Amino acid sequence: MQRFKNILVYAGTNDPEAAIQRAFEIAKENKAVVTLMDVVKPLPGAIGLVAHGASHEELEHLMIEDRGQKLVELANQFCRESLTVEILVRCGDPAQEITKRVLTGGHDLVIKTADGLSTTGRLFGSIARSLLRVCPCPVWILKPLIHPEFKQVLAAIDLDADDETHLNLNNTILELAYAIALRDRAKLHVVSVWDMWMEHALRRRAGDAEVNAALAKREAKVRKRLDRLLHEPFADADDIQVHLHRGPAAPNILAVAEDIEADLVVMGTVCRTGVAGFLIGNTAENLLCQLNSSVLALKPEGFESPIHISEDDQSIDTLLLPMT
Repeated sequence: MQRFKNILVYAGTNDPEAAIQRAFEIAKENKAVVTLMDVVKPLPGAIGLVAHGASHEELEHLMIEDRGQKLVELANQFCRESLTVEILVRCGDPAQEITKRVLTGGHDLVIKTADGLSTTGRLFGSIARSLLRVCPCPVWILKPLIHPEFKQVLAAIDLDADDETHLNLNNTILELAYAIALRDRAKLHVVSVWDMWMEHALRRRAGDAEVNAALAKREAKVRKRLDRLLHEPFADADDIQVHLHRGPAAPNILAVAEDIEADLVVMGTVCRTGVAGFLIGNTAENLLCQLNSSVLALKPEGFESPIHISEDDQSIDTLLLPMT
C-alpha cells in the first residue's frame, strides 16, 4: 500500500464514510495527501428567474459553498491525525470531473462507496462504471456498510495474456492484493482462468489428439507463468490459495468469489486491445454487474483516458480549502 501518496475520495454518495475512513487510514500509513471531492449538478438555466433575484452564478456558488462546508465537517469527523486534507467541489458530470481532477492533480488512487445497488444487492452504479472506464488511476469501489477490515481478498489475474503490458498488470494486481491482505490480516486468494479459443472447431478440423496435446502445452505454460509470478516477492508466503480454472473467465471468477465469500476483488478492467482508450473488457463488464463485493480496479500502464483537459481544468478549482 506504500504506492499511494495522493488519494482522491469522492464523497458525493449517500454513505461516504467507509471511503473516507479507508482513505485516512492509508494516508496515515503512507503520509499521503487526501482530497475529499464532491460534484454538484449544474443548475437549470431558468432557476435564477424565480429565486428572489439571485443570479444563476450566485445560486451555483452558494450550493458549492454548502457542499464544501459539509465536506469540511466530514473531514473533521474522521480525521484524528495530522494529515494534509484538501476539500474540492466542482460542478458538472461526476465521473468526468473526478477524472479531470485525477489528470490535473496527479492522484494515484480514487476511493468511493458504491453509488447504486441492483435489485440483487450487487454493485451497479453509473458513476462507478464510468470511472472504471475512463479514470487512469486505480479505482476502489467500497461496498456500502462493509466491515472495517477485509477477510477474504481475491486477486483476479490473466495468465492467458501474452503481452508484456498485461503481464506487468498481473504483477501489480497481485502486489496490491497481497499488501491489502497483510494489512487487514485477510486470506489472499488468486484466481486465473484459461481456455483454448475455438476448441470445438479445432477438434473437428485437427482431431482430438492434436488438440489435447495443444491443451496440455497451454496448461503447462499457464502453470509455469503462475509459478514464476508467485515466486517473488511471495516465495515465503504460505497462505495464498490458488484457484486455476479452465473455461469462460467471468463465470469462473464469479464462482470463486462467491465460494470464498470474497470481501474484495482486485482486478484489471481494460481488455487486451484497449490500452490506449476506454474499452472495458468483457470479463470485467460481466463481473462488475454481478459481484457482491468491493472492487479495486486497475488499468495497465500506458492507458490513456478519453477525457480531455481544457485550460480551465488545468488552472481553476471551483473550491479548494486546504486543511491540516
